[in-house]
Amino acid sequence: MARRPAHQPDPGESTPADARQRASDDEREDVAALLARAMVAGRLTPVEYSDRAATAQAAQYRDELDGLLADLPGAVLHSSHGSDVLELEAGLGGSISRRGLWRVPPTVRVHSWVGSVLLDFSEAECATGVVVVELATGMCSPTVVLPEGGTADVDDLRISAGSVRDETVHRLERGALHVSVRGRHAFGDVVLRHPVRGRWERLRALPQAAPRTLARRVAEHRPGRPARPEGPRGGAAER
Repeated sequence: MARRPAHQPDPGESTPADARQRASDDEREDVAALLARAMVAGRLTPVEYSDRAATAQAAQYRDELDGLLADLPGAVLHSSHGSDVLELEAGLGGSISRRGLWRVPPTVRVHSWVGSVLLDFSEAECATGVVVVELATGMCSPTVVLPEGGTADVDDLRISAGSVRDETVHRLERGALHVSVRGRHAFGDVVLRHPVRGRWERLRALPQAAPRTLARRVAEHRPGRPARPEGPRGGAAER
C-alpha cells in the first residue's frame, strides 16, 4: 500500500505560536519582581502574588507574562530583544523629534542633554498596546504626546530638580495605547499631554452659546459703533 504523503502546510498559513515570542529567564524574573512590588503596594494579595509568580516561572511566551501585568498600573514587561528597542540619542544641545507616522517598538530609549525631546504618539504606528519610554535626559523638558484616549504612568521615573506636568485625561483603566515613562531626568520638567487643538477645534469644544456670545462682544467693540446708553445700573440717564 502506498504511503500517504504527509500534510504540507501552506506557506502563508501559520499557527498562533509562530507569531509569539519566547520568554527569557530575565523576563520571568522581571515579572516576578514587578508582582512582588504590586503585593507590597497592596494591589495584590499574598495568594494572588503566589499564584501569578508560579505562572510567571512556568510561562513560555512573552504574551503570557504580559497578561499577568495587564491590570497592574505601571507594571510593564521590559523588552530584552534588541529588535524591540529604538535607541534615540542626541549630542550635546541636539534635539530629538518623532511625530506624524512613525513605527514604535515596545521600548524607546532616549539619551539627550541640553536638547529638546518630543515624542508624539498621536499618529504613530505602535507594535504593542504598551510602550516603555526610558529617559536618560537632563537640562530640557521631554514632551510625550498621547493620542486621545491614551494613558501614561511615571511610576518608575526619577527626577532631580524638576517635576512632571501631567496634562492628560486620567482614566481608571489603560487606554488603547499606554506609555510607561521610566528612567532618570534632571533639571527640567517632563510633560505629558494630548495633541494641541487648533483654533477651530477649540471653538467647537465650547458650549453652544459661546460662539454667539463671542460674536456679540466683537460686534459691540467695533470702531464707530455708538455706545450703549447706560441703564439704571450704570447711572441715571439724561432726561
